[in-house]
Amino acid sequence: MTPDEMDKKIEFILQMQTQFEANLARSEANINSLRVSVAELAGVVRDSIKMSDDRFTRLDDRMKDLAEAQKATSERLGELAGAQRATDERLNALINVTERHITGPDHAPRP
Repeated sequence: MTPDEMDKKIEFILQMQTQFEANLARSEANINSLRVSVAELAGVVRDSIKMSDDRFTRLDDRMKDLAEAQKATSERLGELAGAQRATDERLNALINVTERHITGPDHAPRP
């Protein structure tokens, strides 16, 4: 290999080394930028998870309150149904007494 060829190869190698270093510097800058973006994204995800967790906790509390209200309503409806049965019985007794009074002692309609 001649000295001129050797110089050209060395110059080529130096150019490649310079290009490699420039590419490496750009890659490091990109990596640092990505590192910052990932950290910001992790913060957003963390905040979103916290907010979702809080919402699910509130929803769970509301569902428990709703279940308790439903139970109380069902109990109250049961009480009302019992009271309605008692009212029906008393009303039927009143109807029977009224019918006997209207129809007379022999249970025949009056002329």
